[in-house]
Parts: sequence; C-alpha cells; structure tokens
Amino acid sequence: MKKGWIILLAVLLVLALVIGINHNLAYTLWKNWFPLKLQLDESTEWAGGTSYERTPYGESPAQYLDLYIPDGVENPPLFVMIHGGGFIANDSQSRQAQLFYRYFRDHGFACASVNYRLAAEAPWPAAIEDVRSAIAFLAAHGEDYGYDASQCAVWGESAGGYLACITAVTEQAIPVKALVDFYGIVDFATTDRQYAEQGIPSWVRKIANGWASPDLLGGFNSCEEFWVRKAYADWTEEDLKNFSVPYHASLGLNPGLKSMLLHGDADITVPNAQSAEMLDALVAVCGAANAELYTLHGLMHAADAFYTDARLAQVESFVRDALGRA
Repeated sequence: MKKGWIILLAVLLVLALVIGINHNLAYTLWKNWFPLKLQLDESTEWAGGTSYERTPYGESPAQYLDLYIPDGVENPPLFVMIHGGGFIANDSQSRQAQLFYRYFRDHGFACASVNYRLAAEAPWPAAIEDVRSAIAFLAAHGEDYGYDASQCAVWGESAGGYLACITAVTEQAIPVKALVDFYGIVDFATTDRQYAEQGIPSWVRKIANGWASPDLLGGFNSCEEFWVRKAYADWTEEDLKNFSVPYHASLGLNPGLKSMLLHGDADITVPNAQSAEMLDALVAVCGAANAELYTLHGLMHAADAFYTDARLAQVESFVRDALGRA
C-alpha cells in the first residue's frame, strides 16, 4: 500500500477514535479545520476620512497608535482598539484589528488602533501601561484631531482582550463607558482547569498554538509566562491577583461600565470559560443588565466570523447605546 494511503487511513482511524470517545473534541477540531474566511482589501487607502497612522504616544518605536477620523461626523465618539497576538506578536495593523476598525471608522467612529511593546521588548505590565499612556494621549488631543474625548469605548481580541478588559475596569484619563471583548484571556491561572473540564487535551492545544515557537517564548513554556517573566510554578498569591483581570474588576473602580463579551465554543487557544469568568466578575460589580456574554456556536479562536458586517453591527448597536450615541 502506498505511503499516502497509509497516512490517510491513520488519520481517519484517529478521527474515528476521537469521535467515538470525545464528541466535543471532535466537533471542536472540525470547526477549527474549516473556518469562514473574509476577504480583506490589502489597500491602505481610505476615502472616508483622515488617517493619522503611527502617531507616537511614547518614546519606544513600538509606542504609537493609528488614528482614523471619519468625514461628515461632528465630534465622533472615540473607540480604542487593542490587537492580540499572545503578548508576543502582531501590531496595530493585524488582520483582526483591520477587520474591526475598518467597519467602525466607516460607521462614524473615531478609531484608535493602539500598538504596544511586546513581551520581548518589555515584560508585564508594560503593555498595560502603554494602553494607559495611549488613552492619556487621546484624552489630551481630542480637539486637535476632532473627536469626543469625554468618554470612550475599548475593544480587544485575545491578548488584546486582556488589555481591553483590564483597561476598562481600572481608572483611565478618559472614562471607559463600553467594553467589547472578543475571546480574551483574562485569568492565566484557570485556563488549564477550564480546558480539562471541556475535555480538550493538552496535545491538541499545543498543535493549535504551535505558531508560538520556543524563540518567540524566550525559553518559557507559554506566552503568559514569557510576558510576566516567571514560570507558572513560581507564581505567588500576589502574582495571581496581579495577573487576574477578574480580581481587578472585583475592586469596583468602574461600576458604570457596560460590557459585551463574545467567545466561540470551538476555541482551542483561549477557553470560552474565560469569558464566563469575566462575565461573573463584571455582573458582581456592574449588574446583570450591564454585562452580556455571547457564546458563538462553532467559532474557533480569532475566527473571521466574529468580523462579519452582521456581527459588527450588533457590536455597534451596543456601543452606541453605552455611549449615548444611539
């Protein structure tokens, strides 16, 4: 028998075993193999307004933001956007950031896509401090660029979701009135347990996250460990508090926050239980009417299906209501 057929039969046998033993795992793998893909225009030209790209807010070359001000909108609301990439990769023009900000700049929002120092340049809490500095810059320059700097919405995806969440629940130079979190990690210490409860084995997660090579991880075992420069086994009780967004949310520093969390149930990079954990913390402080979680059936991590016009229109409606711009 030819080698190719042997490999195919072996794969089919493994799939049969997976399906027979763990239906949830089989479903999750299937959804990760066949995701929806959206077309992203590679052109950077924008005819709908004025672009101020790579605007510095700090001294590091990584400390800049891309600002987009739409034409025909007087004093547009400010939407701060934070890219993902495991704290070790990507920038303000990542695929997901573009899919998100292109919709909102075309729908009347002043969009600021924040770039920040990655783990290789500066460890925790540098990225958090960078977002805070970017918001302080935006607070000081609303009149210069022509947007409403009295309040803002923040969005982040994956690691950017962590940064958006911790930004929203702590004090900033501009009051954060609306939080949108796409499949964000929020509590590093609980992910292993949550995946075990979902029946997702560690070998599946290692394959799915194989893009994070040892070189990118600086000798650590995970993106989170590299970012905080400390192996998980060495984390103290104080570390667990400092790294946990739900803990910071529980301090109640922004009780008027309205939040919208979205997470796929086929995510093998960040367990969807992370968003459920974040929801519980937000509800405890802000009330059940001000925090909502949408668990999206069949969506993998960073899936393009999060960024369809229909889905983003739902997000837009939430943000406009939260900012009083409905």
